[in-house]
Amino acid sequence: MPTTPILVFVALCALALGVVTLVRVSTSWSRAARRFCVWLVLIVAVVIGYSATSSAHDPVFLTDDHFAPEIGPFLPDGTISFAMYGRLAEPTSTQGFQARMQQGQSLNLSLLVPAALPEIGFEIGSLPEVKVTRPDQTSFVLSAQFRETFHEPFTNTTYLRLADHLEEAQQGEYSLLISGTAAGRYVVSIGTLERFGTEIGRYTRPLVVGRSTSPVVEWFETNSGPESNENVESLKKLNDVPKKVTSEPGPEQTRTNQTTSPGAADTGTNWTVFFVAACVALALAGVAVIRKRKP
Repeated sequence: MPTTPILVFVALCALALGVVTLVRVSTSWSRAARRFCVWLVLIVAVVIGYSATSSAHDPVFLTDDHFAPEIGPFLPDGTISFAMYGRLAEPTSTQGFQARMQQGQSLNLSLLVPAALPEIGFEIGSLPEVKVTRPDQTSFVLSAQFRETFHEPFTNTTYLRLADHLEEAQQGEYSLLISGTAAGRYVVSIGTLERFGTEIGRYTRPLVVGRSTSPVVEWFETNSGPESNENVESLKKLNDVPKKVTSEPGPEQTRTNQTTSPGAADTGTNWTVFFVAACVALALAGVAVIRKRKP
């Protein structure tokens, strides 16, 4: 997450400025120390809150009612980072959504499944695929091309990335239809801009208040079918899918590194840990300086 180091630097500068300001004001050391602690807590809360939200896609959950793109959720801006979580209840089930794009923007798509049974044991032909219809009515199918495992630290869930797609977008609405030959869960991610709370057409967000677990974790922990021996045996057939080959640096590679790869997520987490440790050290030093300079 490239914005995290900048955010940490700005926060530490603000914290140092607070120490200098409190040293110069004509108040007792105890009052200055209290003000410093409040300032510290506010900065830490802002940085941790920002880091937690900006490291993931904005989740959207597809249901059986969203059986066609024209009925499913409508994303007003396909460059905003969304993750469409769905579950195909039957081999004949379909789910879909639409996204609006502007001419010249980048259409970034990825197809994933949970790295858990039964999906991890599906045969290659049973994995879900996405038919993408462009505004000019041409289309392509996003299907399994490689196998890349990664762990999402904020929800503690693991996925198999099956395919990526990047192209220059046309002006208009893209229609995406997800289908498969077996019941199972999937995730379709779209966009790169981290902007949460965007209003989505034809969709009502699930309530989060009062839940013991997040909607994403609940979705992940709900299996789509029995963990049969056939699924376990067919896990070996996933090895027939070629491993992902790193291409020349480009927008698609940048998106993968920033939003979904374990290294990028760990980097963001490490910067947050570094920030908290630096705040503790600076807080101790700040209190010592304030106490020394104040009567």
